[in-house]
Amino acid sequence: MNKNLPLNTEHLPVIDCGTMEYRSCLDLQLHIADETAEGRAAGAILLVEHPPVITTGIRRDLNRLVSTPEELQQLGISLVPIKRGGGATAHNPGQLVIYPVMHLQRMGFRVAPYVHYLENAVKHLLRTLGVDTRRIPRYPGLWAGERKIASVGVQLHHGVCLHGIAVNLWNDLSIFNSIVACGIEGVVMTNANQEGAQELSMDDVKQLAAASLAHGLPDPAGNKYDGRII
Repeated sequence: MNKNLPLNTEHLPVIDCGTMEYRSCLDLQLHIADETAEGRAAGAILLVEHPPVITTGIRRDLNRLVSTPEELQQLGISLVPIKRGGGATAHNPGQLVIYPVMHLQRMGFRVAPYVHYLENAVKHLLRTLGVDTRRIPRYPGLWAGERKIASVGVQLHHGVCLHGIAVNLWNDLSIFNSIVACGIEGVVMTNANQEGAQELSMDDVKQLAAASLAHGLPDPAGNKYDGRII
């Protein structure tokens, strides 16, 4: 893990991590969280794709696997238990994952409004791509009609928020056949491509995501964020 990151107390950088193994990215989040909790950094926002991986959260009743760990291994899908909220979800190439790592209270957030901020940012991003989405009460994330397109889950670590929101763009949705996504029986997953989104490169989508993340940031987070990707 590269710890020579552009972290300081004055700026909230957006860092393009390319494609990164899930555990390595989690280690990176924890490093940034420790720096942030100690007051040595304002935090950072990571943009990343992951190789195929299924993660399970702290809600055991929502961690519903359809495939066995042995079957997942044969499919080339990693299985990683983590401490975020929610249940089982999946990541793979073609899905953009946004991990804002910041001290919520210092940045002017409470947990519920922060989750809505993430949803609104991705809602704005998808609208820019030509996909209308909505929330469904009691089910965090975003839906295109009756199909789920974005999943959100967070964890507080010494006051610093980890994890974030994942939006399906043009990823292979068959990975979700191995789980009951987010523990929601009968849920149908979709991606932006299936919903008729404008076709852009991942780099272009990341630029749009960085711009969308500027909307709804309270002070002082808004004063530290300039949206440039490094």
